[in-house]
Amino acid sequence: MSIDMFSLAGRTAVVTGSSRGIGYAIAKAFVGAGARVILTARGEDALTSAAAALGPNAIAKQCDNADPASIACLMDEAWRLGPIDILVNNAGISPYYKRAEEVTVEEWDQVVDINLRGVYFNCVELARRLFESGRGASIINISSVGGIVPLDRLGVYSATKAAIHQLTRALALEWAGRGVRVNAIAPGWVDTDFTSGLFASRHGERLLAEIPMGRLATPHDVVGAALYLASEASAYTTGSIIVVDGGRSLR
Repeated sequence: MSIDMFSLAGRTAVVTGSSRGIGYAIAKAFVGAGARVILTARGEDALTSAAAALGPNAIAKQCDNADPASIACLMDEAWRLGPIDILVNNAGISPYYKRAEEVTVEEWDQVVDINLRGVYFNCVELARRLFESGRGASIINISSVGGIVPLDRLGVYSATKAAIHQLTRALALEWAGRGVRVNAIAPGWVDTDFTSGLFASRHGERLLAEIPMGRLATPHDVVGAALYLASEASAYTTGSIIVVDGGRSLR
């Protein structure tokens, strides 16, 4: 296998939730592999700074991943820059670390809207444009080990990530004959702003002890799987869930 199979030269990618963390690491790797990357997030200042740091092949486009109208607008703007070859659905939240009976309706809606509805409508809005133009693409959904094993006090988050796995498989089956591959990456606990508070606690120490490899992942640990799924190296791969969790789901 030639290393050229992992090249993204001449490709255009959209990476949601890419102003920091996993999304930023993936966007940076894609730019390094030759792609033009459209970074999206809700916060304009951080997004603009992230794109500027990646150079002229990175473009910032603000988008509310919980709003289907905002997603449709993003896809229109991105498509005008050139057909989209790669979509990474990374945007997601888990702000509520609490028991199931303590979660409010508003909290449920917020997590489901961003983590699940946003992924669905990003996939569908891109697919519509792909089918109209007769083009194929690679869609990569960033899920979580929480979609495979239950995570204590993260029931709503885990439910959305399990749903993403089934959505990934369903769309992969439906779109395989039309040149659109759909796969997912399920990271374990990753050292980001998302998890820093949790792992500074005594409970975080217990969670760390559950990881056979004995450490948190870094955003860079997820990059290799993303490059594989975005490139021709995975041309015959669709409907797969690649687990990047240091062995956490084995327990």
